[in-house]
Amino acid sequence: MSDAQALDGDRHLNQLAFQRAVSGMAFISADGIFVSVNPSFSSLLGYEPDELIGVHVQVLNERPEVSVASVSPSWLAYYTLETPSEMRLSDRNGSTVWAKVSVSAHELAGEKPGSLLYLMQLQDITERKRAQLAEASLRMSEQMYRAITEHCTDIISKHSLDGLYLYVSPSVQTMLGYEQEELVGTSIYDYFHPHDLQLMNTAVDELESRTALKLPPYRMRNKEGDYIWLETHLRVIEAADEHGREFVCVSRDITDRKNTENQLRKTNALLQKISSIDALTGVANRRSFDENYAKEWRHGLRFSTPLSIILLDIDYFKRFNDNYGHHEGDICLKQVAEALKRAAKRPGDLIARYGGEEFVIVLPITDERGAAYVAEQLRQEVELLQMPHPSSDVSSFVTASLGHSTIIPTRDLPPRELLVRADRALYQAKQEGRNRSRAFGHG
Repeated sequence: MSDAQALDGDRHLNQLAFQRAVSGMAFISADGIFVSVNPSFSSLLGYEPDELIGVHVQVLNERPEVSVASVSPSWLAYYTLETPSEMRLSDRNGSTVWAKVSVSAHELAGEKPGSLLYLMQLQDITERKRAQLAEASLRMSEQMYRAITEHCTDIISKHSLDGLYLYVSPSVQTMLGYEQEELVGTSIYDYFHPHDLQLMNTAVDELESRTALKLPPYRMRNKEGDYIWLETHLRVIEAADEHGREFVCVSRDITDRKNTENQLRKTNALLQKISSIDALTGVANRRSFDENYAKEWRHGLRFSTPLSIILLDIDYFKRFNDNYGHHEGDICLKQVAEALKRAAKRPGDLIARYGGEEFVIVLPITDERGAAYVAEQLRQEVELLQMPHPSSDVSSFVTASLGHSTIIPTRDLPPRELLVRADRALYQAKQEGRNRSRAFGHG
């Protein structure tokens, strides 16, 4: 075999080894152009065989907006390393490929001295690198989780589905006074306020069809035996042993907020009460009467039940004021109001100051006979006050005249009709000599 034949044979073997090599291999010219690329190299980067031939090595740059030329005076300095190095490359679709990269220079035989061809070799380490990155991310997540659970002011806890504490964050000591080990293994239900147990059971039942839940505010007992209000977000997770499920809770102390809400409710209730009470007599005012009367009219209309109204007027009250002065007149109104409370004492009855010396009494589900009885009781209670009234033409003491009326509300009657009839009955009582009660339509 001649030297030429032997040389051709070596070249053929080298070419065969290059094409069949498991590792990616490519020859690159001094100006960075791919001259020859083996199948492993093109396959690793998602290219068809020979698709990279004539293309600049810049195509491998994972950040195409940063050109190789801008990073280094030549492509070679960017990729040539003394030892193989892990690099992020970009495949044909722009996705990241991790590879161990090495570049070596080879002098071209038969060319002018210094003419070089560069061999780039790639070893695919994408899967290993992804596993490393995933592990690093997991470690970072664990560190972040530990930092959150150890320093978060909210309580983070994990429970079995039957409510046992499996884990609780250190913040439980600050919020509830318990050490972590005191709660682990105990049931969360042992710490709920008794009045909130059913509420919590109902909420937790929803976990059958949901994986996340915001629990309604509830009270939990701290180590000193007091109760604080908590707001909890709950999420169901798969148990660590892959059997069954567990749930994670993030609980926040809302005691201050609940106390503020309760105080606001009390304040609003007080304001509502103040706005519905006559400041002088302590009975309902005209506004409260209007609201109550409208409600009771609707009730009577719906259920066809009788509704009665009594109008009461203090006899010759203007003369009382003229004789004793307005201060004594106010005292008189207060005592009359107290007398009326003693006579109309059913929970549903309403006594209101209708205006000046006039009062109105609403008697729900009361027929004419019942209204007549209450009216007479009212009259007697006022008379029993024995408040001197020398200016009266009917008695030497304060007295009252009353008119009452009863209606079963219908859609054909306006609500005011009952008041009009009671007023006519009151007028009749005054015409007949005062200090008496009269029903509408009766002589």
